[in-house]
Amino acid sequence: MGAREVHGVELLEKHAQVARSKGIDTVCADVEQGLPFPDGRFELVHANQLIEHVRDTDLLVSEIRRVLKPNGMAVISTNNMSSWHNIASLAFGWQPFPMHVSDRAIVGNPLNPEHGQPHEDAGRIHIRLFTGRALAELGSHHGLFPVRVRTAGYYPLPPLLARVAVKLDAVHGAFLVAAFRRAI
Repeated sequence: MGAREVHGVELLEKHAQVARSKGIDTVCADVEQGLPFPDGRFELVHANQLIEHVRDTDLLVSEIRRVLKPNGMAVISTNNMSSWHNIASLAFGWQPFPMHVSDRAIVGNPLNPEHGQPHEDAGRIHIRLFTGRALAELGSHHGLFPVRVRTAGYYPLPPLLARVAVKLDAVHGAFLVAAFRRAI
C-alpha cells in the first residue's frame, strides 16, 4: 500500500539535496510562486510544517487544491497557536515560541532556547500561526473540506505523556494536524 511516486518541493537547494538522497523526487522552488505541478496530479498532498513559513497562505492552499485529484486528500500540519505553551507566553507578555518577528534573530521570549540566536536559514522563519479553527476555515474557503483536525505533542511533556495529555485536552496540543478532502 506504499506510494508509487513521492515528489517534494524545497525552498533551499541544500534541503532539496537531502530529500533527493532519500529517494524523493524534489524540485527546488518557492511555493509562494505556486506549486510546480500540473492540475489534478496527486491523490495526496502532505504539507508538513510548511504553512507557518508562507506569507501568501491563500495561494498555498488554493495551489494544494489545484494539484489534488478530485476526492484527493491533503494533510496540513503546523504549530498550534492555542497550545498551552503559547498561551502562557502571551499571558506573560512574551512572543509565542514558534512566532518570529524578525527574519534575522529569534527574539521576544526569554524562555526560548534559541532566544537571541540567528535563524539557522531562511527556511526556518515562522510568519503565521494558526488555531485549529482558522486552519479548517482557510481550507474550506479554498475548497478543501476538513475531514479531521487534531493536535499532537504537548510541551514540555515527553512523547508518551504527551499522547495521554492530547487525549484529555485535544485543543491545546503543540501541533495541528488537519486532514482535508478536495471536492469533486
